[in-house]
Amino acid sequence: MTGRKRKPTRPPKTRPVFPFAVTLRTCALIFEGNGSPALYVCTDDHGGIPRVARVPDGAQVTVNAPRPSPEDRGRVFLPPGSSVTFQAPDGRTSTLALHTVRLCREVLEALEGHTQATRSAQEARAAFERDGEEGTPAQGQGAA
Repeated sequence: MTGRKRKPTRPPKTRPVFPFAVTLRTCALIFEGNGSPALYVCTDDHGGIPRVARVPDGAQVTVNAPRPSPEDRGRVFLPPGSSVTFQAPDGRTSTLALHTVRLCREVLEALEGHTQATRSAQEARAAFERDGEEGTPAQGQGAA
């Protein structure tokens, strides 16, 4: 046994999904060239510079805002601590501040639309693949 002390291991640094982003400015559902739905966000960094980024496929999105939305009370701003968290399948995580009721509603609508569009695209792809398999002649059967 040696007299050397072991260094405590530090947890690995996690990379953010959206580097340097601190505030969510807008969120949109966009259909890409191949027809697949994609979620895009525009964020502000510490200097207020806007950046557009694509949300990775399969990312989990969590909205932390009051329920029900306080828009019926004439409020424009959400309480401090309201945020949106994006967690990519590879473990990267970004939490962005969410300030306004309008933006919260926009994010929820974009998320709902993205979920429905993704489900529809997967069903259409599965139906297309199924129809393609049924249309091919079985092997071993020749024309008589």
